[in-house]
Amino acid sequence: MSKHENSIGKGIDVSKLKVSDIIDIDFLQRFQDNFALGVGLTAVSVDISGNLVTRPSFWSKFCMEYTRKSEVGAKRCMECDRKGGEQAALTGKPAIYECHAGLIDFAAPIIIEGKQIGSILGGQVLTGPPEENKYRKIAKEIGVNEEEYLEALKEIPILSRERIEAVAETLFLVANNISNSTYQRLNMQLIAATLSDNSHQISATVEELAASASQVC
Repeated sequence: MSKHENSIGKGIDVSKLKVSDIIDIDFLQRFQDNFALGVGLTAVSVDISGNLVTRPSFWSKFCMEYTRKSEVGAKRCMECDRKGGEQAALTGKPAIYECHAGLIDFAAPIIIEGKQIGSILGGQVLTGPPEENKYRKIAKEIGVNEEEYLEALKEIPILSRERIEAVAETLFLVANNISNSTYQRLNMQLIAATLSDNSHQISATVEELAASASQVC
């Protein structure tokens, strides 16, 4: 029995599917890393509960060494990720939003049969020059050094919203084409296995009936 059959059981219950059932995680990691490097954004894949299923790809110093290292900042980040995933689930398409730290992020949902099983989160970019006072205020709120925070902010890329939308849509299309193709293949395998089992059961029943009939005669 394959890994997919073990996790899915006799029939595919979409509500119990995990990202790892549908997409090979090593492949997803390589794809995510190369994509993030190529387009100049960050990315990470999460399950429906927001738990990481891949390692973050090229996350910024601004986020990793300052925002998320702060206890307050980390909690705010988790809440932003959760809300982004919820918004994507409601619309069934990528959600683009501003995080609590003033960066633009996106959530591209991974959907099977209308059910979201995870998301690819990305972004950590700006759409225009940052306002210094805004980020000084955020630094104070989360308890990090203002000057260092502003210095790290200088490394954040500035992209147009149109480009961010295009990146999010591309990730959404690729991830969902891969996951749905795998889902359909697994369905066919399970159907074939069920038909084979049924055929064997029918044959065994016929043989039993034939044996019983010969004994009666």
